[in-house]
Amino acid sequence: MKFDIAIIGASTSGLYTAQQLSKAGKKVAIFEKQNTIEPDRRTYIITSGLERVLGDIPSSVVLHKIDTIAVETEQASTKIPLKAPDLIVERNQLTKYMAQKAMKAGAELHLGHSFQGFDEASPPQVLLKTEGDTVKIQAETVIGADGVFSQVAQSAGITSPPVVPLLQAEIPLPSGWNAALTKTWFNVEDTRYFYWLIPESDKRAVVGLVGEPGGGIRLTLDNFLNEHGFTAESYQVGQVAMHHPRLQPWAKVGDVDIFLVGDAAGQVKVTTVGGSVTGFWGAKAAVQAILRGSSYRAELRPLKRELDIHWYIRSLLEHLDNSGYDRLVRTITSPVQEFLARYNRDQMARNFWKLALVQPRFIPLGINLLFSAPHHVPLHLPEK
Repeated sequence: MKFDIAIIGASTSGLYTAQQLSKAGKKVAIFEKQNTIEPDRRTYIITSGLERVLGDIPSSVVLHKIDTIAVETEQASTKIPLKAPDLIVERNQLTKYMAQKAMKAGAELHLGHSFQGFDEASPPQVLLKTEGDTVKIQAETVIGADGVFSQVAQSAGITSPPVVPLLQAEIPLPSGWNAALTKTWFNVEDTRYFYWLIPESDKRAVVGLVGEPGGGIRLTLDNFLNEHGFTAESYQVGQVAMHHPRLQPWAKVGDVDIFLVGDAAGQVKVTTVGGSVTGFWGAKAAVQAILRGSSYRAELRPLKRELDIHWYIRSLLEHLDNSGYDRLVRTITSPVQEFLARYNRDQMARNFWKLALVQPRFIPLGINLLFSAPHHVPLHLPEK
């Protein structure tokens, strides 16, 4: 089989890449190792940037909307009203929707095809396995959209991103809770990230956290649930790839360009551990590189700037203890709330510097963090 583009993995970023390239007239095939498009259930909170990328999204995909984010530490709290509501999306439904759009645009979807690697032919061929048989395909470009443990990355010699575990409990929404409000709690004794409660309707919510590799994330979450009187009815488990400034999600195998997108490329904001919009952004960069004949590296620069800002913010936050988070939350005065409401989490690269004008107290706080001893182990990039 021969295609212009072979996409490995029916992730949302891979399916978006397929849709856009097919609309541009490319012959595109998606190869997914599972026999169905049925990813495990996972509830996401995504900025309104998703609507700018995808346009109108059906109600079957958007479960709910959030208009306020509350933040709490041991000694401080604040609320941030959003000018454009965040969207609550269920991964299974979003993936199915993206698969339909990709096939409608003309992409071929081949299920039950597991990526095996590249052979040494000239030009190189992609080796896939289906029902015990090996299938060989040729493509000018291979897109690795096969998630946090990308086999494409491994076969092409691309360094993989850091990975952290994520756990969410599905709970009944607590009595009296504002269903349009999501809340985060900071407690570095438990997690260097944060806990969250995200309503997915006026009756149900998810409560979760990001843990450490090899850590007791389930025990930590269950203790938090018990402390707040939440009752877990089921759990959502996942692994999340994290951006690092030194990642280079591209390579060549012979004359074939290899691009990684989404989680495979670590296109995730490490401040919020969110990667839906940035994953689509990476997919768009891959599409532009192919259609323009430009380098993927060049097309990724705006996204890299955005993700790098989040990485540097996260690196500063690594220095905070609980009292430091108290001080940080107290700096979120009305002008800062207005700023955070106007510029969402996917718009920091162009606007982050303005925070120093809005709240001058961020300047000495940032300087103190830069020169303080790290409270936690800093983020590292795995070796190849």
